[in-house]
Amino acid sequence: MTNPSSMGQERRQPIMGILLDPPNAITFVGALLAMSACAMAVMGQYNLALICVLWSHLADSLDGLVARRMHHRQSGMSDVGKAMDALGDFLSAGVFPLIFLASLGEAAPFPTFAGLLICAAGILRLSYFEAFGLSGGSFVGVPLPHNILVFALSYYLGSQIVADHLILLMGAVAVIMSGLHLSSIRFPKMNVTWIVLSAVFITAMSALLALQ
Repeated sequence: MTNPSSMGQERRQPIMGILLDPPNAITFVGALLAMSACAMAVMGQYNLALICVLWSHLADSLDGLVARRMHHRQSGMSDVGKAMDALGDFLSAGVFPLIFLASLGEAAPFPTFAGLLICAAGILRLSYFEAFGLSGGSFVGVPLPHNILVFALSYYLGSQIVADHLILLMGAVAVIMSGLHLSSIRFPKMNVTWIVLSAVFITAMSALLALQ
């Protein structure tokens, strides 16, 4: 008699097969961009690092949009997508800010502490969301990936206006965003309009950073 558990094992999708699912492929590309951003930050290529992580943010926005429009996804792909999305969010909006700040500040105490703080806030926030989800259709606290947009804008403006105090500015931004991530502020769920506006912002900010 065939063991039901072994039958389940036989029907499992190969690991690389999860990339055949369009939303998961988009999520994975976003994670690769976040990894590239971390590498660029370590090498001191801060503008390029921010460009990579901005496009990672856009991928994070698009994967859910594509997933909601797919009515016949293969079994298990949605669960895989949720797990990969959480890992990608932590990488791009938790680990990346830590590496970026520590590298930019040359491991000085304040920016490194601020990076650790936002990374820790990311762990708490993502764990909370995994357990409790949305509240009345809204997020509780500012979603973690949104710190990417704030970081990019702050870095660009800061390098233009207060270049001598850029490290302090970025550290302060990280501390403030950490508080907002863990706050009880109600933040609306992203819709198509928000995604379009984000895409416009990301494209414009990428161009500005590339030309800087």
